[in-house]
Amino acid sequence: MKATVNEKSNLTVELKGEALAVNDVKSPATWEFLSNDRVVLTLPGDDGEPRTVEAELLHLDRLTKKATLHVNGQSYTVQLKNELDELLEKMGMGPGAGSVQSKIKAPMPGMVLDVFVEPGKTVAKDEPLLILEAMKMENVIKAPQDGTVKLVGVVKGKAIEKNALLVEFEVE
Repeated sequence: MKATVNEKSNLTVELKGEALAVNDVKSPATWEFLSNDRVVLTLPGDDGEPRTVEAELLHLDRLTKKATLHVNGQSYTVQLKNELDELLEKMGMGPGAGSVQSKIKAPMPGMVLDVFVEPGKTVAKDEPLLILEAMKMENVIKAPQDGTVKLVGVVKGKAIEKNALLVEFEVE
């Protein structure tokens, strides 16, 4: 998972068993959940002595994978991205897409879990269009720009192939 902290620091974070790897540097780690939104993480400090970090989840937007955390008295905004998020961005379906897209196609085969739009519906940029399950992950496919849905090419509960037409927008 890649994490961008406060829109400037980029990190690669991975939890494996009892180890935490940040930018491929592994450290033994233990964590204790104090509640659903609070955790205490114990890591080795620079001097070799255990160091504790208390983190509280203040806000989580599951659709955008953005969280606000309170860590040792400071607030941080963390944006998470997995491999599929990066692939979608590379294909012009991510948040930075600048050109107008009239058709959104499936980046990979998968199962349509939910469809939120229908022909004629006006959507705003980044509004969820559908959820596609691929590689055992639920992926929210969002509108690349403001527009009106012309055609929905998928049905909830049906499998689709790579490059299948998901949604087509009216061209203005």
